[in-house]
Amino acid sequence: MEEHKKINATFDYTSFLGASCTKKWTFADVLGSLYPLSGAMVKHVPNSQKDPEERLWDIALDRLSSRRSDESNLINLFRLARQEGIDQIKLIMPYALEEQQIDIIEQKGKVRIHCSASDEFVVEVSSHLEAAE
Repeated sequence: MEEHKKINATFDYTSFLGASCTKKWTFADVLGSLYPLSGAMVKHVPNSQKDPEERLWDIALDRLSSRRSDESNLINLFRLARQEGIDQIKLIMPYALEEQQIDIIEQKGKVRIHCSASDEFVVEVSSHLEAAE
């Protein structure tokens, strides 16, 4: 049986918010923001030359929106990470998440969140968490 190499990534949500606010929106971007599945069909997913963390960043800029709630964006981010084969994310936030936010994100995103600092979290996004539910 082949051993799975754990893939870790770091995602700075503060940087994402800054980058997404300065991004120039195309019609495909707007469509993808309003209807995520149609946006995926309109745009081709990033190339395989990049590492999973870089691909996640690129996909997040395409599919997440500063117009949506942070909870919604994080849930979608973790789904995207799972699709990219990422097992664990060090998430850097501009603020500490409240316990209620963490509960919602864990439940809807099918992840486990561990607080490592007031604004830093370690998020387990492994596909086995989703399969266990």
